[in-house]
Amino acid sequence: MMRSPSAFLGDKEVFLKPDITDMKAEEIEKLLPPLGFFVFRLDGAGVKGKRELLAVLAAGLKFPAYFGYNWDALLDCLRSLPDFIQARGYAVIIERFDLFLKDSPAELEDFRDIAETAAGFLSEKYKLPFKIITL
Repeated sequence: MMRSPSAFLGDKEVFLKPDITDMKAEEIEKLLPPLGFFVFRLDGAGVKGKRELLAVLAAGLKFPAYFGYNWDALLDCLRSLPDFIQARGYAVIIERFDLFLKDSPAELEDFRDIAETAAGFLSEKYKLPFKIITL
């Protein structure tokens, strides 16, 4: 049975671990576009470090060609998502999150900080949510 996206989107949290153990990424992904969300899904097992993370996000979130492949550029592009992807919200679904940046805890913390900063900016300036859903 499909559940309402509001059950796991929350209000202020950026990184969400849904309490929906019987749903797969594909099911969650299908729930969000009708709400106007742009959804990008990635396999956390393939993201070992910063280099892979930035490359995957640049491709999946359709960053402009001038993306600089560093943390500052990531923050800039996340805050600018409405400039190049028109949507009512943005969600990144990370499957196998237990393997995502597994050997790079400092880089995971940097990514969390950047994502939360960008989410705050998008919420304040554009009234748009940005969520990271971890499975």
